Amino acid sequence: MTSPIDVHRALAGLRYPESVALHPDGDRVACVLDGAAHVIGLDGRSTPVPGRRHALTRWLPSGRLLLASGGDRVEIRSGTTLEPVWQGRVDGEIEDLISGDDGTVLVRLADPGSERDGSHLGLRVHDPSDPFVRTPGGRLRRLAWFGADGDGPHEIAVPGLSVWDADWRDGQALAVSSEDETPAGYYRPRLDLIDARTGDVRVLHTTPWQLNRPRLAPGGRAAVVVEGLSIVSGRILRADLDTGRVAYLGEVDDVTDLGWLDDRTLWFTGWSGSGVHGGVLSAADGRVLSRWSAWGTLGGRDGQPSLSVDRSGTLAAAVWETAECPPEVAVASLTAGDWRPITKGNAALARLAVRQEEVSWTGEGGQVISGLLLTLGPAGPRPLVVIAHGGPTWLWSSAFAPAESNQLAVPLAHAGAAVLLPNPRGSSGRGQDYARAVIGRVGEVDLGDLLAGVDHLVEAGVADPERMAVMGLSYGGYLTAWATTRTCRFRAAVVMSGVSDWLSFSTASNLAGGFDPLYHGGADPTTPQGREHLAARSPVYHATGVATPTLILHGEQDRTTPPGQAEQLYRAWSAAGVSTELVVYPREGHELVEGAHRTDAAERVIGWLTGGGVL
Repeated sequence: MTSPIDVHRALAGLRYPESVALHPDGDRVACVLDGAAHVIGLDGRSTPVPGRRHALTRWLPSGRLLLASGGDRVEIRSGTTLEPVWQGRVDGEIEDLISGDDGTVLVRLADPGSERDGSHLGLRVHDPSDPFVRTPGGRLRRLAWFGADGDGPHEIAVPGLSVWDADWRDGQALAVSSEDETPAGYYRPRLDLIDARTGDVRVLHTTPWQLNRPRLAPGGRAAVVVEGLSIVSGRILRADLDTGRVAYLGEVDDVTDLGWLDDRTLWFTGWSGSGVHGGVLSAADGRVLSRWSAWGTLGGRDGQPSLSVDRSGTLAAAVWETAECPPEVAVASLTAGDWRPITKGNAALARLAVRQEEVSWTGEGGQVISGLLLTLGPAGPRPLVVIAHGGPTWLWSSAFAPAESNQLAVPLAHAGAAVLLPNPRGSSGRGQDYARAVIGRVGEVDLGDLLAGVDHLVEAGVADPERMAVMGLSYGGYLTAWATTRTCRFRAAVVMSGVSDWLSFSTASNLAGGFDPLYHGGADPTTPQGREHLAARSPVYHATGVATPTLILHGEQDRTTPPGQAEQLYRAWSAAGVSTELVVYPREGHELVEGAHRTDAAERVIGWLTGGGVL
């Protein structure tokens, strides 16, 4: 058996392709590897793109390569030697590039000092100002565009609006916007059609849910967008731009990305259980024309499945991984989902794969709950480590080395533990009713589902009831801390970047006023009833009776779950006599990224579980 720390160090060497873009002709793929853009043939041969600090790759309809580099530069390169055609700069940090059919380029950029959410480490965009000054509506996400010959940037003036996602056709931008410039605004979005020349804004749709992946149809008479929870897995909305009518398009759910093949058909992809699905839909009525599903994970923007499709609509490219195969750039038929890796950059790490199976059990009310079980070695009762995912509207999907919680799932399996990755109510992949079941009931129905999974594994003889631990990051960190106030069955707990006090979260987090009203069913912290509701679900007010030794890990610069959350938990647990330790990592945000910090955290977690008698 390989040392779990050695496994963790080896997994730190995974080269994860980002920003995968398929050439319009379908004969090559661009992506970013280790901060440098590459163009890769379908035979796997790779050509590095000159320059440094590439962040995004796209292709123009002409076949020229579009790049974001250095944080604020837009580049166009052409030909087999990728010679520069033009370069432009914007005043801010580029978050997305959208190519128009006419060769123009729309840039979505964040002002210096603007806030990022937890999916982007919960940090501010760099701003050298001293002192740092902030006023409402002063640090936005904006739109600008460049002409086909590189003239620009031309700002699209939409005062007071922050743009979280956008599409671009014929001088019009379709935007997911909010009047709140912080990530909280993303939880109160609207769908806007913006004229680039005049700045005129037409509001197409407002919603109490979240919106993502806006897409304008060829010809400009219709638009689609995904409506769902959090970051976003949901159903497709279609807006008729002539009549203004907005309605759900068909019944396909848990969509995370989509695009127009022509003005009559759409492709889509998203989550399906602990795997993925995709296919082609009629844009008129949502009728499914083709559909596939696969047990694995398609990587993409914000960690959600996304695709890049060639102009013929036959081939798709993405990052693909399974329990046995590490992440690689892969291609597949758009209608079949027959994913075939074209790179082998992580092949040497395949030896670290562990056994992975989907397990199911019954939760409250007879609801069937499922999760992933990772093991290595012979069967029999063994230590159990439960890792709760963040979100809560997120999920554990079948992947080579599940990344959340410092990528510890596979190393812990190598340490001899059974690792349960549960997808309780509130998770993606099972439709909107399943995801919304946690609203107003955080820490209730989802924790009940998690504990029912633990009971199931004990009864099945998989888990040793005397050697069990629970851990998690972000909302999973909250659920971990909350679990220790509800049960004493765990011998150790690890809280990473967790919420301990929903009352202080409601004013201190950069999600405050967006995330919390949604998931707490509208509980208002300015009223006695709202404060009572939030306190009743906050671990720090329930420390009496907690007996589970708890390790707390947090990033010093996390603005999504600010480090005060960790301090509060540490103080409450210490005052109650709970064995606890707080570790704060400088320069880190919502998740650890520095190699030395990731290794240190892994060593501490494994040491904590070992010292607690779990491993």
